Amino acid sequence: MVKINLKLQKEGGETIMMKYLVAIAAMLLVSGTSFGATLYDFETGTEGWTFQTYADSQAISTASQSTDQALTGSNSLAGTTHLVPGDVNFSKGELLVTRTQANKLNLEGLTATVGVFGPTGAAGTNPSSSNGWQMFFKDVNYKSWYGPWQNLVENNWTTLSSTLGTTTPDFVDAGFDATQIVTLGVKIGTGGSATGVYDGPVYVDDYTVVPEPASMLLLGSGLIGIFGFARKKKA
Repeated sequence: MVKINLKLQKEGGETIMMKYLVAIAAMLLVSGTSFGATLYDFETGTEGWTFQTYADSQAISTASQSTDQALTGSNSLAGTTHLVPGDVNFSKGELLVTRTQANKLNLEGLTATVGVFGPTGAAGTNPSSSNGWQMFFKDVNYKSWYGPWQNLVENNWTTLSSTLGTTTPDFVDAGFDATQIVTLGVKIGTGGSATGVYDGPVYVDDYTVVPEPASMLLLGSGLIGIFGFARKKKA
């Protein structure tokens, strides 16, 4: 991700802004630089996130803003967790946000990332079968896509990443539509031979989506067009 500061200055009656725009556009067109948007950072609260209530996914029972851990900034989303290996109700849990259909997302070909954190004990007591994480998405028809399993590493922020259309899912419903996403979430579950009950928090932070370079090519072309139009109008 790239951050760029534009400074307005005057030079011979023409702002240097246009020169910056052309330079940015050229960089995008040549390099295909990807820009990311942080959708949720939990600095203002839970930002609509909650916990799953399905009968088979009750390991997380609350969702709240927390200052105990943060990947960036001062806050994250905390989920109170009661994770029990082999239990039909408590062997997995989810934190998620459901957007309105008017605010659905087209994530086809885009990379979504999120930071996750589990304290001591969250991985379970069997090192060869750790508890773990998965990212998941649901479309407007609530068809699901669950990404690859990633083992939980205690007391470390781990970044989960999935690119819809490229990443091979662990599970996907037939007819899942990556262009109409309404639910984003993170699942924690017990390993196949996991042991040890975990009672405590887990944390989620910085849910970010990075567009494909092709999207930036369109932006670069647009900036060139804006510059050309402004010059033509001035002439």
